[in-house]
Amino acid sequence: MTDLIERYTVESLLPVDLGARVIRQRLSSVGVHWHDYYELCLVLSGAAEHVLNGESRTIGAGSAFLLSPADLHEIRVLGPEPLDCYNTVIEPAVMERQLEALGPAAVHRFPWRADDFGAAEPDLRRLRSECERPRPGSRLLVESLVACLVVELARRCEVDDGPRPGRPPSEEHLRDAILFVDRHFREPITLADVASRAHLSANYFSERFRHYTGTPFQLYLQERRLRFARALLAASALSVSEVCHASGFNSLSHFGRAYRRRYGAAPSAETAAASDVTEA
Repeated sequence: MTDLIERYTVESLLPVDLGARVIRQRLSSVGVHWHDYYELCLVLSGAAEHVLNGESRTIGAGSAFLLSPADLHEIRVLGPEPLDCYNTVIEPAVMERQLEALGPAAVHRFPWRADDFGAAEPDLRRLRSECERPRPGSRLLVESLVACLVVELARRCEVDDGPRPGRPPSEEHLRDAILFVDRHFREPITLADVASRAHLSANYFSERFRHYTGTPFQLYLQERRLRFARALLAASALSVSEVCHASGFNSLSHFGRAYRRRYGAAPSAETAAASDVTEA
């Protein structure tokens, strides 16, 4: 059901096994879409309204954003000039190694946005050159450049890494399982599916997951789906039923009840169409 909105895939955009790719683009407007990779964008010139997870802000030269597979967005160019930008596709495994180095807070602070990232242009030019003309050692250099860009943007966004004590292997497996949920929450995943990725029994995984995140597994999964659904309702013309299924819910009635409990309003009251009627 997520095919109801545009979806870009890492397989179609990363033809060479380098872990990342930089594309120089001159955009007019881009409709609502999502992707199964991490996306880093730096605006070189032009201006646009960037609607990210249903929230709008203006972006221009020097603006940058880093999105996860859980984010959806739209770009509406302002004025006659196209939006000139570097758009970087980052393979999930590459990005998640950087997030692990930055600490737990980095995983949960997406999306990242800054308006003063223009100094990163030379690094992006070099990354683009390396991706377009691979040589021995290119994958290592590409990942190193991605790491530099991610660290610099994290500092701009004041992503706090917090204390970094050594963690036992079981917690590393838990981190990987949480990232799996964050990437695949739209799919019909179960507690048993995710527990197997952490190499734990379902009961013990459930206990460890709650201790690690402070939230029961099913509530965490439902929260990811509800956040995506709310953004989709605000940013697209999809019906409530289509949003329900695109967000990973199987039952429209369950979706409606969970949405009202979480946000205090029915999903139908928060659609883009309902907002247009209210503003009129």
